[in-house]
Amino acid sequence: MEWINKYNSFNSLKGLSYYENYKAIMRWMDGESYLPPPVECNLDPYAECNLSCYFCIGQRYLKYNREEVGKMRQLPVDYMCNLVKFLAEWGVRGLCVSGGGEPSFHKDIPEVIRLAVHNGMDVAFVTNGTHLTDELAEALMLCRWVSFSVDAAFRSTYRVVKGINRYNDVIGNITRLSVLRKESKSNVDLCFKFLILPENSTEIHLACQLAKELGVQDFHARPVDFERPDMVGARPLPLDIVVIQEQLNGCHREEADDFHVYTVTHKYDSKFHVKHDFKSCLATPLVIPILTDGNAYLCVDKKMESGFKIGSCCPNPYDVLKWWGSDAHRDLVKSVDINKCSRCTWSQYHQQVENVILKDKMCLSFP
Repeated sequence: MEWINKYNSFNSLKGLSYYENYKAIMRWMDGESYLPPPVECNLDPYAECNLSCYFCIGQRYLKYNREEVGKMRQLPVDYMCNLVKFLAEWGVRGLCVSGGGEPSFHKDIPEVIRLAVHNGMDVAFVTNGTHLTDELAEALMLCRWVSFSVDAAFRSTYRVVKGINRYNDVIGNITRLSVLRKESKSNVDLCFKFLILPENSTEIHLACQLAKELGVQDFHARPVDFERPDMVGARPLPLDIVVIQEQLNGCHREEADDFHVYTVTHKYDSKFHVKHDFKSCLATPLVIPILTDGNAYLCVDKKMESGFKIGSCCPNPYDVLKWWGSDAHRDLVKSVDINKCSRCTWSQYHQQVENVILKDKMCLSFP
């Protein structure tokens, strides 16, 4: 059991709502020139972080090979505002401000959030929760959802997995936003996120109880991906599956009308290792990741990897239209060798394209 209510953001079946995008993508893959705009832009505005998580997927370029990012380690506010206006005009529906870095340290992000909402976009924000100004807190009340990467129930565990002890700051800031949400009558969903690691696997249920006490709406837990080839010391981590399943079952008993639990394991095999149950990388045009180097990349799992750069969109965001849907873009999608990929964020979407669009296994002409 991963969730009680199937209509939730973490259920990959929501990908079927992108059916028309899937059809257009496959026509494009077959040679048509038109590729629809992505549903979402995943924006990394700031390539620095104040934590030192050993499992961070951005450690390659944030910590060990910092030259990969280049000189521009944060996006200028004027550029981001122009980008938001372009994205809204182009038809992109969602803006997820995330990292590659900790976005809350970019002082101009509140302005970007307000502008995106003003232009009709839904906004999400991914943060480690250690830094929260009054202006940012107020802007976050305009978001569709805000997630906090906490990964621990206790201060001692937090110090081990995060490398730095900012636990009290995080808990305080989550509490602060929960109170502000009630006072402002905001509809933002606050989410406590928990990556399952050997160091924290016996306290998942306690973390869930903590999240409930803090007043967030969602608790999200999933296994960590530490099998990426660009990770320092990459390897399958030893996880006690029986203990973890007991912990996850305990989390689901905490469910309430105003508190939801999502224990996302369907993108892994039974031992929580990487699995690839699709043949081709076909759903990546649903999202355009734009990073602090001013470039767009094919996939959120391939950030700052030069071989997956689609094109530049800085200083002029409209340059996207020069290469989005180009022959080079199509060739890049076709060239992806999934056997060289680690956990795939969009694995279920790739499956849906193959089984619903290409094979029509759901007999879509018959409701």
